Amino acid sequence: MRSFSHATMLTAKLIVIGALGLALWIPTSIIGLLVHERADRRDEVVGEVSATWGQAQNVEGPVLSVPVYKWGEDANRRPVKRVIWVHQLPETLEIRGSLEPEVRYRAIYEVVLYRGDLSLRGSFPPLDPSRWGVRSEDVQWDRAVVTFGISDPKGLREVPSLVLSGETLQLEPGAGRGPFPDGLGAEVRLVPPADEGATAIPFEIDVELAGSESLHFLPMARETDVLLDAPWPDPSFDGAFLPETRIVTESGFDATWRVLSLHREVPQHWMSEDDLEDCYGGYLRGASFGVRLLFPVDAYQRTMRTVKYSVLFSLLTLLGFFAVEVGGKSSIHPVQYMVVGFALCIFYTLLLSLSELIGFNPAYGVSSVVIIVMISTYIHAIVRSRKLTALCAGVLAAVYGSLFVMLQLEELALLMGTVLLLVLCAVVMLLTHRLNRNGEV
Repeated sequence: MRSFSHATMLTAKLIVIGALGLALWIPTSIIGLLVHERADRRDEVVGEVSATWGQAQNVEGPVLSVPVYKWGEDANRRPVKRVIWVHQLPETLEIRGSLEPEVRYRAIYEVVLYRGDLSLRGSFPPLDPSRWGVRSEDVQWDRAVVTFGISDPKGLREVPSLVLSGETLQLEPGAGRGPFPDGLGAEVRLVPPADEGATAIPFEIDVELAGSESLHFLPMARETDVLLDAPWPDPSFDGAFLPETRIVTESGFDATWRVLSLHREVPQHWMSEDDLEDCYGGYLRGASFGVRLLFPVDAYQRTMRTVKYSVLFSLLTLLGFFAVEVGGKSSIHPVQYMVVGFALCIFYTLLLSLSELIGFNPAYGVSSVVIIVMISTYIHAIVRSRKLTALCAGVLAAVYGSLFVMLQLEELALLMGTVLLLVLCAVVMLLTHRLNRNGEV
């Protein structure tokens, strides 16, 4: 009868351990919400700093917009003319840029800011009214507008200089046309093409700007080439196109893009009656490409990944303690298992709070050591055995060590978790293989 009661107790305790491991999902879910809340607060701080310095930037333009007269008929079939705009994109565009990143701090949060010098060189194709379907005399050559802009003008540190066909022009805010009406614009007096044919229109634009986190470019030309470098060792190349070549070292990166007009959904030129409602700006922004300056470690992202494994590793820890208890012929009360489970939850809040101050990896090391020492001391007070205490500490060290390795090897996380489960299952089998149906070893 005594043996039967012991077997029943072990079975009930195993059920309680399983239920406790699943119940730990509730507090760890709350901790996950806390991680999201802290990450959102970090994003708010980044937005506040960026709003006063310069936000993530898109380099937009240039575009040459030319007004032309289009003839038609009114309701009484009398001839009337209205003004429409022809928007011409560059034939070639080469952008060379260099960024100087810096990290600013507000309270415990870090924000990546940068200054940049960009040099744009290219040309518009020869202007041919016949390709636009209009006569040369209907083109208002003296009212053309060149539009150039960046997504957050607050980041401009000086007015960009524009040289078109050797003439220096003054860019004015709010004078843009075409797909970027909110950009900077400059009026241009074009020369009608001569009888022997028109020539290409070269341009040069130099920009000094400031921004935060990322810099993107639009595929404006028939052939757009971008060369960008920065002393930042952790770039993330994103957008619609990846660089053709890139060199990333500990001292920085160099990247080169080459994008053709065939890769976008926007023609080289088009007409619009109301250029302030031009839809092609959205299409061009949707095809942007560039670089994002990342921190080497995002503490919130990695803490959130750690929390996602919490139920699995809590169960592994409790089952490991159960195996040690059975194999060592000791006894741990279910309430004491609950206390250990509570300590396991404290690990995640300790990790979150420390990672905001000292970084994820040091915070993980400190948090795991604190929890291992605390639980091992508690277990030693229960079982009064150095050997069993050492086994429990070894279980904890193996669990936290395996979790840390899984976080480092993202692609192999599933394989590592599966292997860990197999190893723990084998340990449980080894410690309980001599346990008979009466609960005796």
